[in-house]
Amino acid sequence: MKLTKMKMFLLIPLIVTFTQPTVSKNTYSLKYENDIPIVIINAESDYEYGFVEGKFFIEYYGENYVKSTIFKFCRLWLKEAKEHMTILEKYYPSFLDRLRGFSEGTGIPLLDLIAFELIFPSIFMGKDACTTAAVSSRQTSDNQSYISWNIDVSYIYKIIFSRYFSPPPIIVCNISGKYKYIKFGVLSSVFGFGLLNEKGLAYSAAMVEVNDTGEGLTSLELNNLAMESCATVDEVESLYKNAERRSGIKKPDTAFGLTSNMNTLWIDANGNALLLEYTHRYFASKKADILAETNHHQLLDSHLTGAPKNNSFINTSSYVRLKRAYELLYNYRGNINIEFFKEIFTRDHNKGFVKGKRDLWDICRHSLNTPNFPWDIFRYSYGTVCALIIQPKEYLAYYCPGHPCLIPFKTLDFSDELK
Repeated sequence: MKLTKMKMFLLIPLIVTFTQPTVSKNTYSLKYENDIPIVIINAESDYEYGFVEGKFFIEYYGENYVKSTIFKFCRLWLKEAKEHMTILEKYYPSFLDRLRGFSEGTGIPLLDLIAFELIFPSIFMGKDACTTAAVSSRQTSDNQSYISWNIDVSYIYKIIFSRYFSPPPIIVCNISGKYKYIKFGVLSSVFGFGLLNEKGLAYSAAMVEVNDTGEGLTSLELNNLAMESCATVDEVESLYKNAERRSGIKKPDTAFGLTSNMNTLWIDANGNALLLEYTHRYFASKKADILAETNHHQLLDSHLTGAPKNNSFINTSSYVRLKRAYELLYNYRGNINIEFFKEIFTRDHNKGFVKGKRDLWDICRHSLNTPNFPWDIFRYSYGTVCALIIQPKEYLAYYCPGHPCLIPFKTLDFSDELK
C-alpha cells in the first residue's frame, strides 16, 4: 500500500525520534587534584560526549556564563560557520556530532558554536605566542621523555577562561572505540587541545601567522583527531600530511589566522619527537631527539608561506626565543630532567630584550622592560599565563597557573585515567 504525502509527513517526526542518539545518565565525574578540577567523561558516541560535556559546563560555570553574549557576537560569522560545517561533514563528521551534542546539552545553536570555534582564539591570543620544546628519553638524565608548553595569551585569560580565577577544568575524554586523552581549554569541545593520550602521545603548539589560504580542518580539529586515533609520531605525521588542512591570512573566517596555523610538537611513548609545520598547501616535518618551536617557520620557506621574518620587534622575539630554547636544551643535553624544565627552561629570563629582566623576548614572557614601556603593556597585553610539562611515560602533567618564574608547578597524575 502506498503512503500518501500526508502520512509520510506524519511519519517524519517518528523517524527523527527513533534515530536520535541516546544519552546515558551519570556519565561524568569530577574530582580535584592539587586544586585543579579533573572531569572524566565516559561516552558511547561523540554526540553523547558533547552532550555530557555541555551539561557539565552549564553546571560548572552557570547557565548565564556559558550562554553569554559572546555567542551572539559570533553570529557575525554564520556564513563562515556554514561553510566550515560542510568541511566537518566531509572530513571529520564525528567532531561535528560532538558539537551537535554540545549544542543540545547547552542550548547554544550549532552554528553559533562553530563560529565560536573559528574566531574565539583571536580574542585572546597574540600572533606571537608560545614557546615549546620536546626532548627524547635518549637525551635526558632519568630516561624520561618530556614536552613543554609556555602558553602565551592575553592577560585577561585568567578572567575570561576561569571561574573565580581558578583554572579551567582538564577533561578526560573517553569515547568508545577511540583512544582516551586529556584535553585542556575552556569549553573543550569548541576550543580545547588534547595534551596526552592513553598510548603516551603528547602535544604542544605555537601559533604562526601565514598568508597561504585554503579550507580544511583547523589545528584544533586536527589535534583532537590525532589524539583519538594516533599512537605514534609516525601516525601523526601521516595524518597531518594527508589531511585537508585549513590555513589563512589574518581575517575573521580563519580566526585571524589563529585556529588554522599552529606549529606543533609531538612525542610518543617510544621517545620519538616530531616537529610539524604546515599551511593549506605546504607541509614539512622533522624528527630529532631535541626539538623546539616558536612563532615562525624553521623548515618551510617563509617567502612561500608568508610566515614572520626576523624584521620587526615582535617577530624578532620569536627568533630570539627559539635560539635561546635550543641553546638551553643543548647546553643541558644529557642532564635534562623535570627540574630542568621547571626551574630553568620554562622560567628563563637570561637572553631577552634586556638580559636578566622580564620582557616579551623571554621564554617566560612579561610585558615589562620593553622599548616603549609602559605603553607596550597596552600594545602587547599578553604573556605567559600558564605552562605545562608532560612526562608521557608516567602519564604525568605538571601545570603552572601563571608565570613559572613566580608560581610553582602542580603535579597531576593521569595514570589511573589513561592506563
